[in-house]
Amino acid sequence: MTVALPRELKICGTTRPQDARLLNGTEVDYCGIVVNAAFSPRSVSLARAQEIAEATSCKTVVLLCNPSLALCRQVVAALQPCALQLQCTESPNLLAEMRRQLSVEIWKTIHLPWLDSQASPQVYLEAGADRLLFDAQVMRDGRIRYGGTGVTADWGLVKEQMAALPDVPCFLAGGIRSRNLRKAVEATAPFGVDLCSGVESQVGCRDPLLLANLLAEWRTLHGCAGGIA
Repeated sequence: MTVALPRELKICGTTRPQDARLLNGTEVDYCGIVVNAAFSPRSVSLARAQEIAEATSCKTVVLLCNPSLALCRQVVAALQPCALQLQCTESPNLLAEMRRQLSVEIWKTIHLPWLDSQASPQVYLEAGADRLLFDAQVMRDGRIRYGGTGVTADWGLVKEQMAALPDVPCFLAGGIRSRNLRKAVEATAPFGVDLCSGVESQVGCRDPLLLANLLAEWRTLHGCAGGIA
């Protein structure tokens, strides 16, 4: 069986300029930075995010959690990212208003298992989302963690959701690393892959060796003519 290869790669949770520089000249398309998100140990201030964004030649995606429109405008003005990624329980109405006011792409993370407070992927798309990301959410220390946990998403659920959206660029996230990248791609056939903890030595610190291993596996996948055999 031949599976379509993912076209794009995003490395997220970048907390230091030196970690952003590790992505330069590689196959990584996007450098993800979490800004002002209380749920994430990888969250940084806007000032720190500017330093990180200036250190990378990759396109910048800024992750926000239930942001105000004022914060969204501030982030766009300061960082000029290619996209804002809504990572938590944002309403479709907020996304629609962002679409009207901002001249950047807007991505929305969908958390599996399904959250009662979360609208359907189709509703977010109708509100103006450019891309969707499917990630795992887990309860840890009495709080819901919206990604960045190292927990693998339910690939069966992800495949089901992506299959219903064949024309939408969908990213797979959740517990991806070099050793399971191939299986993840085979199981879900995503447009893109998004990972964080899989290339860290500790939370918030990128590991050059783990990143090199991941990129080597990415190259191996894309060296297979016609897809994954």
